[in-house]
Amino acid sequence: VIVFGDLLTGQHVRSILESRSEESTSWFRMQFIIFVIGLFHFKMACTDAIWKIFIYPLSSNKNDQNSLMTYIEQIHPRETVKIESKPGFHQMHEVIQHVGIASRIDAWRTEVTKMYPVVKNLEDFALMNPTWEDLQSIAKKLCINYVASGNPTEPTSLSGLPNDEDQQLQNMRVMQQYFLLYEETTYALNHGDIGHVETCFMPWMFIFLGCGKVKYAAELRQYLENVHFHYSKGLRFAKHNNLYIKVCKTIIAYVSLTLNSLSKLTWQYYCIYGGKFSNHQKQQILSESPLIEVYKNTQFQFEKMFCLEHKTNRHSPPDMMMTFSKLAKYMKDNKANTEVKG
Repeated sequence: VIVFGDLLTGQHVRSILESRSEESTSWFRMQFIIFVIGLFHFKMACTDAIWKIFIYPLSSNKNDQNSLMTYIEQIHPRETVKIESKPGFHQMHEVIQHVGIASRIDAWRTEVTKMYPVVKNLEDFALMNPTWEDLQSIAKKLCINYVASGNPTEPTSLSGLPNDEDQQLQNMRVMQQYFLLYEETTYALNHGDIGHVETCFMPWMFIFLGCGKVKYAAELRQYLENVHFHYSKGLRFAKHNNLYIKVCKTIIAYVSLTLNSLSKLTWQYYCIYGGKFSNHQKQQILSESPLIEVYKNTQFQFEKMFCLEHKTNRHSPPDMMMTFSKLAKYMKDNKANTEVKG
């Protein structure tokens, strides 16, 4: 039995396993219970870690024109007090995405104007009709110059920088690294790529340790050790696939159509159309599965005929053009991605 939940749920599960560790059989020891941390809780921990690193030390944001808090004041002027104190997941998620998009746009503008002096903005660069190879070449330079330097001997902390080094630009590089790591994790979660998510666990473990979230780091470490070293092949496959289904929210997120169809049919047969009492048996359900499929299709046809399906509200995505333009202008005026000595 695979149990999903947050850290508190995991602590309760381990407490039960420890209290039953001296029982005689594996059933009474409850060895069939396997805890897996919910990946949405993991994502919430990622946003909280970024908040602790870039916003929580309020004293470090007062004299920095390119701090994350000053960017938030530009796009969310009425929510600064709440974001400084203790924001919710949705607020920090939007902050990371919006500030990250604007800062990467400003990095593109800075690099393009540096390479082509006649170009003043990205609109002028688009009129030049650059090729795909040109965009790839610029993207590689952006990764080296604005995210992470290609020099392995370059100090990673501000304490090892010379006195005339642009510390605000170094802070922007670190911010880009953390924001892009969060974007990579979000993309992998939304598309159900568990292998990709596991590769993101390692850097997040060190980030959690650095900002005081030791329990989350220990949980990720224990998950990787159990899945890749301790569990058998069958248990590893079961845990991966259950975690895989837990992440996916839409049919397109399932890479394996067979797995998706099997999970849907199992849910329909056993839970929705499986009958009750004496009819709710495995053999009875399998023998009547064609009738269940006919009943399900009939129900769907009636829903379509009487327009009873998809009765939900879906709002259109917000138009962020003015917000991004305002923040991009602020970054341009304060030279967020431009090196200024001293």
